[in-house]
Amino acid sequence: MYSLRGDRDRAVQALAENYPKAFFVVGERRKPLKHGILQDIEADLARDNDHALLDHDVADALAWYQSHVGYQKACSVAGTNRIDLHGKPTAKVTPAEAHEAEAEAQEGFARMAARRKTAGNGLPPFVTQPTAPPKPTAVPVNGALSNNELLAELQKQLVLVTTVLGADPDDLLRKQLARSALALMGDEIQTVIARLDK
Repeated sequence: MYSLRGDRDRAVQALAENYPKAFFVVGERRKPLKHGILQDIEADLARDNDHALLDHDVADALAWYQSHVGYQKACSVAGTNRIDLHGKPTAKVTPAEAHEAEAEAQEGFARMAARRKTAGNGLPPFVTQPTAPPKPTAVPVNGALSNNELLAELQKQLVLVTTVLGADPDDLLRKQLARSALALMGDEIQTVIARLDK
C-alpha cells in the first residue's frame, strides 16, 4: 500500500545511512544543515548511478526532514553551526533564522498537543467528538383542531414515526425524533380523551 509518510520516512532513513554525520532519524538529534545541501546531495547522486538515494525523492525528503519540530528546534538557537554532508560546520544560524525556526517549532508543538488532546477522547486525531443531538422540546397541541382533525394528525404522525425509526431503530437521532413525535401524539391523545370526558 502506498504511503507518502512511509516513503518520506524511508528516504530520511536512507539519508541518515548515507550521510550519518549530517542526517539523523531521531528528531531530537537533528542539526541545522547548510544552505544548499540539496545541491551537494544531487552532485553526489550525479557521480554514482547506483546510489541508494536515487530510489527516493530527495528534495521532498529533505523538506520533510527540515519541517520536523526537532529540526526546527535545533535551528532556533542563533549562532548554532550549520553543517555539511560530512558534519563539518559551514555557517551559523542567524538571529532571524533562529526566530523563524522558534516560531515554527512552537506551532509544531501546538499541533502535536492538539492531536494528543483529540486522541485522548478515544478517536483518531482527525475525527472530532460527536456532539449530542439537541433535546427535543414539546410542541403544544393545536387546541383549535377538532377531534377528527386531531385523530387525522395522529395518523400522519404515526406514519412519520414509523418512517423515522426505519430499519435502524437503535440510532440515537432516530430515537430522539421518534420520541418527540410520540410525546406530541400522547398529548394529542390526552386532549381528545379530555374532550370526550366532557
